[in-house]
Amino acid sequence: MSSNLEDAISVAVGIARDHGVAVEKPIALRSTNNTVAWLYPAPIVAKIGTGRFSRLATELKVAQELAALGAPVVHPAREMPPSVHFRDGLGVTFWRYHAQSSPVQIPAGRIAAALRQLHAAMAKLSSAVREHLPTYMQHLNSARSRLADPDDLQALSAPDRRLLAATFDRLQVEMIASGAPENIRVLHGEPHSGNILVVGGDLAFIDFETVCTGPVEWDLAHIDELGYGLPVNPRLLWACQGMVSAKTATLCWADVERGDFREHAEWHLSNLKTNIAPQLFHANSDSKRLSSDDESILKDE
Repeated sequence: MSSNLEDAISVAVGIARDHGVAVEKPIALRSTNNTVAWLYPAPIVAKIGTGRFSRLATELKVAQELAALGAPVVHPAREMPPSVHFRDGLGVTFWRYHAQSSPVQIPAGRIAAALRQLHAAMAKLSSAVREHLPTYMQHLNSARSRLADPDDLQALSAPDRRLLAATFDRLQVEMIASGAPENIRVLHGEPHSGNILVVGGDLAFIDFETVCTGPVEWDLAHIDELGYGLPVNPRLLWACQGMVSAKTATLCWADVERGDFREHAEWHLSNLKTNIAPQLFHANSDSKRLSSDDESILKDE
């Protein structure tokens, strides 16, 4: 482990031990936006807010209410006070540990059905929680702003930066044009398979830092929607699927030397070039002619 990772985990171990939790050997589980570690042998996972935009307090409040509603979520750890614990400039939350078989192949229909159940519970969240949630567009605008910073994403080539920025902007127009205000609801934000655990044979969602409000198509864009059981807007879903790749590519290029981020960055950028940009910039519509800027972007490819 890197010294920064070890230091973050040591902070979590110290807090847990102060509350009487016996920790013999912490085991790092992942280090992406935050650092997550199993406090072995205790059935507790520590989540340490080492990321750029940590929202641990919101995540904890959402998860507590969803757990009380019987939603398919991983619960906060009973052994620790249910709050964000601060030490040495870091925030830490504690969650139930559930051992996972690796690799886990979850049928798409099961994920979609579990997501529909999660959405039903999210519709019952208190107004005190709901009123402080960002919109999904706020999350997207935050990612888009990184492309405008010349000192950020330095591993990304200039043509690819232009492509990502133009794709963001065009997809955002598509999403706004094809979405309906009455369809806005509370969403997980990133309900992909990496944020799902198998608990007692059932599926349970984790990582509610990305919770937001928006159209259901935004959540469905992260999974195969087969089995969700409710009608969706196909045009909006396509635009959201493209935006998932644009957002993921941007955030992964911003931290491309970390873990497997380069693999994800390259895959999503390739997906945009192959499957999204050709349709997006060559839209066959009388009201949308290919601009000189768009032609220049596509020539870069």
